Amino acid sequence: MKLEIKNVNKSFASGKGKTLPVLENINLTLQEEEFVALVGPSGCGKSTLLNICAGLLSPDSGAVSFTGAEEKREPAISIVFQETGLMPWRNVQENIAFGLAAGHVLPKKEWPERIAHYVSLVGLSGFEKAYPHQLSGGMRQRVGIARALAVSPDLLLMDEPFSALDAQTRIIMQEELVALWEKTRLTTLYVTHNIQEAVMLADRVVLLSRRPGRIRQILEIAIPRAEREAPEHNAEIAEFVRIIWEHISKDAREALMEVADNG
Repeated sequence: MKLEIKNVNKSFASGKGKTLPVLENINLTLQEEEFVALVGPSGCGKSTLLNICAGLLSPDSGAVSFTGAEEKREPAISIVFQETGLMPWRNVQENIAFGLAAGHVLPKKEWPERIAHYVSLVGLSGFEKAYPHQLSGGMRQRVGIARALAVSPDLLLMDEPFSALDAQTRIIMQEELVALWEKTRLTTLYVTHNIQEAVMLADRVVLLSRRPGRIRQILEIAIPRAEREAPEHNAEIAEFVRIIWEHISKDAREALMEVADNG
């Protein structure tokens, strides 16, 4: 099943009858089992595009659709936000069960086996009865990921899921996400401001321009994920990072100059 984003445009009201264009003519196809990262300067519409793909926002024009879906089956979409949104009064098992209840994808008698599987998959065995306040930030994010995965989504959307974590935990979570993705092979659209993260995780990195966000360039990271930290690929990885940083910094500087000129 592929996700197709065709000619998507989106604006928001900005007061006094004016509109603020956020996305312009976005065309992108995510292949089945592909991991795509969205990168761009602040305010370029990355999260807006993610929310449109999730069905939380509607585009002004254009469409987002799945191709290759089975007849009479609504594609399942899961989203992992920066803030995990765990319910403090529910333990790990109960938070994951909430996702299953909302998704209506499994008979209730099969929930325990499904929950146990994903608790183990994200490395939280032994913490099934723990409440969010008893878990570290990284562990709470694992619960959020397990909740998203438990519904067996056709599309996994992730909006800067590790940005609130400290640097050390973030690196660990990136490594764990790579291992987890290799097991699940879910079609994934991932929003991040972290350039290194995008290069280490994605099959393709989509560079959005400053607002209104347009697709400026798409980089294909052909190096196998397991080999991206190997010394022989250091120069190639560094070049991808340089290209992305040059893109973001150029747009950010232009935005600052525009503000200064208007001031």
